Amino acid sequence: MTILGFCTHFSKTDEWAFAYALRLARAQSWQLNICHWVNSPYKIRRDIIQDDLFNPKKNRPLSPELLTKLEFQLRNHYDQKLGDFTDVAFRLCEGQYQVELVRCFRKNLLDLVVMGYQTGEKDALSGESSLLPFAQKLSYPLVIVGMDGPGRFLLNSKALDWLQALQLPEDRWQVIESTPV
Repeated sequence: MTILGFCTHFSKTDEWAFAYALRLARAQSWQLNICHWVNSPYKIRRDIIQDDLFNPKKNRPLSPELLTKLEFQLRNHYDQKLGDFTDVAFRLCEGQYQVELVRCFRKNLLDLVVMGYQTGEKDALSGESSLLPFAQKLSYPLVIVGMDGPGRFLLNSKALDWLQALQLPEDRWQVIESTPV
């Protein structure tokens, strides 16, 4: 079974990426794993996280109760958008998202990832590279949606192996070859 990961930060481009990931998972009969990295005020230490996915008011110690609350919010946000699609899993992730994303690939928890385009400001603050350099160097397939609008796709070189299955119109995608300076 192919596992398609959708990574969300709840941005507008993530909504476009979700629509594409859901359409692709349906068309290919793939499992869709919806992943979100919990926010922490710390770069390395992740035992203190924000208490709400959408309206964070406080930073709280990581606990099973808080993780349950946040996972419920994640499920609630996407459940209605899934319609009758049921081959879905939800995953809250801790730690730096780029490191954890690679770990998920290495553990065979994901085969391919779709995510919305993001500017690098937040990543620079967290000590991670901005999205495009990360995607370009990533040894696993990644599709980025929305840099130039909802129907535009950036693929890293590993995603080219999946090109036929991705069902992308020829003039709507491009390969990430070099990152803007």
